[in-house]
Amino acid sequence: MSKLPFIFVVMLLSSLVWAESRGFDLELGPHISSINYSETGGVSQQGRSSGINARYSAYYPFAVILIDLSHASGGMDYKGAGEIKGIKAEMYELRSMLGRAFYMNNSYRLTPYLGFGYRRSTVDSSDDISSTSIAGYKSQQTYFYNPIGIEIQQLMGENTWVVGGRFEFDNLLMSNNETRLGESSMYKTVDLAQKEGRGYRFYLNFRQFLDDNGSGVVIEPFYKYWEVVGSSLKSTSNANIKHDSEEWGVALMLSF
Repeated sequence: MSKLPFIFVVMLLSSLVWAESRGFDLELGPHISSINYSETGGVSQQGRSSGINARYSAYYPFAVILIDLSHASGGMDYKGAGEIKGIKAEMYELRSMLGRAFYMNNSYRLTPYLGFGYRRSTVDSSDDISSTSIAGYKSQQTYFYNPIGIEIQQLMGENTWVVGGRFEFDNLLMSNNETRLGESSMYKTVDLAQKEGRGYRFYLNFRQFLDDNGSGVVIEPFYKYWEVVGSSLKSTSNANIKHDSEEWGVALMLSF
C-alpha cells in the first residue's frame, strides 16, 4: 500500500513530460456542492462545500492522458448521538487515467478510459459536544479506486455552446475509515479497512469557446455517489459496516 502513492506521482510527472511534445488542455476553476452522508447505526451528516478543480488532458494519436485534482472544504451538520452543527470538513482527490480517443463524423470525440484514483475526506468535531452531551470525534476516510468510464465531447462549434460529459464507474480497491473518539491519545481509535464498494459519477459540461485554440468557459453540473460495505479487517470487532454518500454540485472553469 505504501508504494501506491509513489507510483501515482510517477504517473503524474511522466504525463506532464510527455505532454510537451503535443500540447495540452488545462481547466481550472471553483465548484460548490451539497453532500449527504450516512453510515451504519443511524448516523448521518449533511452540508455544503466549496473548492477548486483542476484538469489536465493530453491527446495523442494512440493514447489520451487525463489528470484530475480537486480540493474542497465546508461545514457538515451531524445527527446520531444527538446533533452537532457546522462541523469542519475537508476533501481532496487525485486521479490519473489513460484512454483512447475515437472521432465521430468530425463532430464528437469519444474517449473510454481507466486509471487510478485516491480520495481522502475528513470531518472533525473533536472540539464539539452534541446536543445530548456526547463528545465529538474526528473521522478520516481514504479510498483507493479504479475509475472506469467514457468521456463524450462535442467538438468546437462557431460562436455557440457545445455539450459534453463523463460517465464513470469507480471500482473500490481499498477503503480505510479511521475514527478518533476524542483529541487525547488516551481516547479510543477505531480503524476499519474495507475492500467492498463502488462509486458512480456523472458530469455534464457546457462549453463556450473563446478562440480557435480551444480556450473557453465551462459550466459543469455533476453528481457523485459512493457506497462502501464490509467487515472490519483491523479492529477487534467484526461488525458489518456500511457507509454511503451523495454529492450534487456545479463547477465553473476556464479552459486554457
